[in-house]
Amino acid sequence: MMDFKLHVLCALSESAPKLDISEQDFPQGVCGTLSDYKGGEFPLPGDAATLLLTDDAALVRALAQNKPECLHMVLIGAFADAAWLEGALEEVWYPEEGREGLRRRYLRLLRVLKQEYDLWFYKSALLTAINTVPDMLWYKRLDGVHTLVNDAFSEIAHKPKSDIHGRDHFYIWDAPRPAEGSADYACAESEEIAISSGRMYVCEEAVKTREGMKQFTTYKTPVYDMFGNVFGTVGVGHDVTDLSNLGAQLSLVVENMPYPICIFSPEWKVMRMNIAFSELAGVDSDETLAQFDYHVWKSGLFIPMSDRTEDSVKHMVSRDYQFHLGGKTKYYTLTELEIRNYFGDVSGYICMMQDNTYRRAYEQSILRAANTDMLTGMYNRRYFISRVRGLMGKPFHLLYMDLDRFKSINDNFGHNVGDDVLIRISELIHEFFPHMVAARLGGDEFVVVDEHNDRAYLDERSAAFEEAVQRELSKYHLDAGVSIGIAQTDGSPQDIDRVLRESDERMYEIKKRHHEAGQE
Repeated sequence: MMDFKLHVLCALSESAPKLDISEQDFPQGVCGTLSDYKGGEFPLPGDAATLLLTDDAALVRALAQNKPECLHMVLIGAFADAAWLEGALEEVWYPEEGREGLRRRYLRLLRVLKQEYDLWFYKSALLTAINTVPDMLWYKRLDGVHTLVNDAFSEIAHKPKSDIHGRDHFYIWDAPRPAEGSADYACAESEEIAISSGRMYVCEEAVKTREGMKQFTTYKTPVYDMFGNVFGTVGVGHDVTDLSNLGAQLSLVVENMPYPICIFSPEWKVMRMNIAFSELAGVDSDETLAQFDYHVWKSGLFIPMSDRTEDSVKHMVSRDYQFHLGGKTKYYTLTELEIRNYFGDVSGYICMMQDNTYRRAYEQSILRAANTDMLTGMYNRRYFISRVRGLMGKPFHLLYMDLDRFKSINDNFGHNVGDDVLIRISELIHEFFPHMVAARLGGDEFVVVDEHNDRAYLDERSAAFEEAVQRELSKYHLDAGVSIGIAQTDGSPQDIDRVLRESDERMYEIKKRHHEAGQE
């Protein structure tokens, strides 16, 4: 507690009784000074109270006309007209009391002024403290009448404090009064438990406000007078209807989550965002946080990688997304969860992001190993069959390819050179048939699946590809080349089987012609 600053000023005539006082008389907690008034401008220090001791009624009369609260005056003398000064004076002292009597009066007055200051200090500190509390806070008499409430209480009740003090629950909350014989005021049972137990009682209570029903966690504690008797209760109501009222506890939980998480209001305004989420969202200041639009950010940067998964029981939606950040591609499972209050209303949303980048990379590496030809890096037979089955119902072309006289390359130059030839042929396939699915079926057999181009285009590309292969293999002087069989299907199961046979048969027909031409 702060010290009470007091300046004692004596304005006494020669005929006034002598006062046996000094600066050593100030009680503990009083920081005081003592001086004589010599006339002229009357001093009033701005950071202390002033106690004027005088026998000059005219001076008191002059100061009383515009007396500030920090000025306390004592008139020493028996004046017949002192009654008019009573409202402006702390006390009137009579000289007949003698030096010792006047000293006792002086010491007693110092203690009274100190007590008045302490009372002001405690009242100011109490009002400041309760109005700083963001939760509802109130003091109540035993009959349920509110004697003091804080700003939060007044705001939630939509009534000024002057209309709350001296009122009961039913008036404040516009609630119907109970029938005769019922409890005198609402929440009587919980307050009775607090009073009878002599300790704080915590419970959950619902209150109907102008915004609708609200749920509060209430803390009620009995208040005792100086004689040990309960004269009322003090209560605190923590609004737990909405997420926005969970405060520091919620921030602590969110920040310690091991993955990006953000909590939004029902209007999708950010309420809590942990560091992991803010780094992804590029939120680095209060200004960018205030401007952050979740749905714009999500639609602009997130590429869906799966269908939505909805859980109507948990009010939750999940989906896999691809996300580009700092030149890197990452994968997340984004989960959006509705938060519902005690009354089933949506009070906010929680968005959580689970980083699946490493898991997805591992899965893709396994898929690549299972679906990729190790030598050429092309798709393998397994993937080709799976892809064709996936095209059921869609028209497409199939190009079967087989190298001519490839065995002669292996026999004459070795399998290492043969492997280099297969790798080079795979590169040419990708070059001449871009944006198509190409696979190595095994040995020197390849296949290309095309869903978008017509037969004329494929014939033209196939002819150019054959010439390129012949040029590439001409250095081996074995008249090596490639045979291509093209077939088309409408995507029906029977037609897919037909096109597989037909493309294979056409490839072998062309291969036979190439072989016969080489013999001639």
